[in-house]
Amino acid sequence: MSSAIPLMASLQPSQGEPPKLEEGAVRRRQVGAAAQAAPEAFSGALSESGKKALEDGIAGNRLVSLAEVSKHKSESDLWVVVDGVVYDISRFVDTHPGGVEVILEYMHLKDVGKLMRGEEGDSPASHSHSNYAFRMLQQFRIGLVSEFQSRSNEDGASLSDGSEENRYVVDLNKPLVFQVGKLGADYDRWVHDPIVQKEPPRFFESDVAEFFTRTAWWVIPAVWVPVVMYMAMEAHNQGIRLSVMPLSMVAGAFIWTFVEYLLHRYVFHMKTSGYWTNTAHYFLHGFHHKHPMDGTRLVFPPAITAIIVCIIWYLTEPVAYIVTPPGKLSMFSGGLLAYVAYDLTHYFLHFGTPYNQMSRMMKRFHLNHHFREQSNSYGVTTPFWDTVFGTFPQHANQILGTRQ
Repeated sequence: MSSAIPLMASLQPSQGEPPKLEEGAVRRRQVGAAAQAAPEAFSGALSESGKKALEDGIAGNRLVSLAEVSKHKSESDLWVVVDGVVYDISRFVDTHPGGVEVILEYMHLKDVGKLMRGEEGDSPASHSHSNYAFRMLQQFRIGLVSEFQSRSNEDGASLSDGSEENRYVVDLNKPLVFQVGKLGADYDRWVHDPIVQKEPPRFFESDVAEFFTRTAWWVIPAVWVPVVMYMAMEAHNQGIRLSVMPLSMVAGAFIWTFVEYLLHRYVFHMKTSGYWTNTAHYFLHGFHHKHPMDGTRLVFPPAITAIIVCIIWYLTEPVAYIVTPPGKLSMFSGGLLAYVAYDLTHYFLHFGTPYNQMSRMMKRFHLNHHFREQSNSYGVTTPFWDTVFGTFPQHANQILGTRQ
């Protein structure tokens, strides 16, 4: 549910001359259609100063001087320039997946476009950002740098190519679940084009239904750890020896990592195109790829997990004939505990601050899945099965490398 860190995870820009106009022009034409097609998405993501700038311009095309940009360099009011385009990221800073520190470290610099494309820096590949990241950036767009525009009129072409005119457009200001099915075959492309919003999107009109779609991270251990303890004690009461129980629980945890991989790769990432299949996929996992920094829906609601647990329990009934009923119960408790670790780890990888080399590598590995290569890096708690089944990213040295 960057190299691996998306959307300005490393904002170390060029300290030399601003990029040539044509570099910014190409990038703006690539993303311009989306910017003009959904200008309503911008205002909700902007600070008050950004809204004012947007109102003064047309669909984010207002000319802004570098001197004006330099006035907005605080954490609460922050504008940056990427390839000659000005973005107000004030409301993005504290939800930046790569951490706020990186942005603040480089917020005084001019233009970060070349480094975000992996063309500059001490370790260029590690700073390279995906097309997903550049498209996601458009919701924060407020204008164009006037100094860059004065060099040429080459960038005067229309920002819209008309390619979206006959396609269904999702209104992000309305409940989403029953809209996404109308995308048809375009759904897969849409759902894997992530955006970051300050406020979580709304799923349903009903406040009651909406309430049950949101779960705080601490609910997971609060609900499931007692269940794990009960299962383990019941397994012991049914005859499993204490000396054997840890081994069976570890075996169950290892099996969970395989189940996690299979679910993520083949269920959560199945391609759909029908109304109800799109809707079901979005509700199950697609929303997490569209809104990867929605912290209210980052862990599984216990009600949905309970259904999945019951299904897996009955599907694994034959296991009891191999390892005995108490053995199965003990293994299942280990698997359920591993699930708790999975959900908490997943939350940490999106919102936690890495504290050592391992946690940094895990975060980069997972965010690579969201913002660069969504067809690999399926493991969350471990990359073991990605290695086994060939979905470990080929450029892993770029992903797992650390900033010096």
